[in-house]
Amino acid sequence: MIISAFGPYADEVEIDFSRFSRKSLFLLAGDTGAGKTTIFDAICYALYGKTSGQYRDEDMMRSDYAKDTTDSYVEFYFTHQNREYHVRRTPSYERAKKRGEGTTTVNETATFYEKGQVPVEGITQVNKRVKDLLGIDLNQFKQIAMISQGEFWELLNAKTEKRTEILRTIFMTDGY
Repeated sequence: MIISAFGPYADEVEIDFSRFSRKSLFLLAGDTGAGKTTIFDAICYALYGKTSGQYRDEDMMRSDYAKDTTDSYVEFYFTHQNREYHVRRTPSYERAKKRGEGTTTVNETATFYEKGQVPVEGITQVNKRVKDLLGIDLNQFKQIAMISQGEFWELLNAKTEKRTEILRTIFMTDGY
């Protein structure tokens, strides 16, 4: 994953998750304010165009510490069912004009890449492609892939029907 001018990360930062490819579970740990939630925000933003939490909005993702010349974006590389994918999203943000005075708006963009296929472009099209591929929405993804502070408690206390729905989606057991 590559994060650039996103959250507290002023510059481009690469996080190599491939080191964990043979692991089914890993933990992100660190001091409060170290940027753990921003990593989750970046993954959710890349896949679904929304952040992971209820306290941050995707319009707030441009780093306050980034230089005007640094682009904000998230690139997320992942495999699913032994196929390789890559999503790149740019949030909408204001930056100083390259020529003259004032600011200009950089519009939100999204591109979905599947190895050997024509890229899918556009926010709506990428959102649909990700949901069709993974078979889950943002809320289900958060419950499955990244249970954060307090949300694990919600999953444990979810009604049986909701937990059943989530587990069926994870383990693809609808046919049974």
